[in-house]
Amino acid sequence: MKKHSFKNIITLLIVLVLVTTMFAGCKKEETNEGSASNETEKTTDSKDSKTDDAEATTEEATGSGMGWVDNASEKIDLTWYLNFSWFPNQWGVDATSQYITEKTGVDIEFIVPAGNEAEKLNSMIASGTLPDIITLGWWEPQVNTMIEGELVYALDELADEYDAYFYEVADPAKLGWYAKEDGHTYGYPNASYTPNDYANYDNIYSNETFLVRKDIYEAIGSPDMSTTDGFLQALRDAKEMYPEVADQPLIPFGL
Repeated sequence: MKKHSFKNIITLLIVLVLVTTMFAGCKKEETNEGSASNETEKTTDSKDSKTDDAEATTEEATGSGMGWVDNASEKIDLTWYLNFSWFPNQWGVDATSQYITEKTGVDIEFIVPAGNEAEKLNSMIASGTLPDIITLGWWEPQVNTMIEGELVYALDELADEYDAYFYEVADPAKLGWYAKEDGHTYGYPNASYTPNDYANYDNIYSNETFLVRKDIYEAIGSPDMSTTDGFLQALRDAKEMYPEVADQPLIPFGL
């Protein structure tokens, strides 16, 4: 793979249910460079190619003690592969992504497999055409394939060299939990909780939610479904009031 500057090639591997963040890239042999969640992976050809520009992982961000650098003077285009054929979103449509591009100059092209996810990702790995960012489940075998194939960098090593602010926002317990046998952490969860979280916070939210049919919910009296008893009673009431919907037996709860 052709050598690129650090800011120009970044690959993220995001894993759902247990998320971790990883940095991936082709290492040149002559340089000898060395709970459930989703996993993010960054790729780069050379850890020595520092820049002083806009990325949060740059030397500028480290020096200022900030993870965000407001500098959109240079445009940076990244490709982001999501290993979920159902993913419908596009970058630049919502207010959040527009704000990020405005402030950092970073623009992202989402790539979604049209068919079998595993075949698409395996093809990119085999052909050496990994995009800048990859999102997939922590359980996918390609995670270890990319680590063992030295296609990914450790987050802690990149943080040491480019962005010490990472340690201010990353949970040490999670970094330790996801550390590999070599002592390095290649992924960071996007949705996970530690024992300390349960001890310190009253409300622990899931990374997924239940969707309720508005018409049926209102028909049974708009009950409080925030408790176990209230939730189960709402299902009983829905089943009793609507034993069939569209000539089919009502399934009050589905996953």
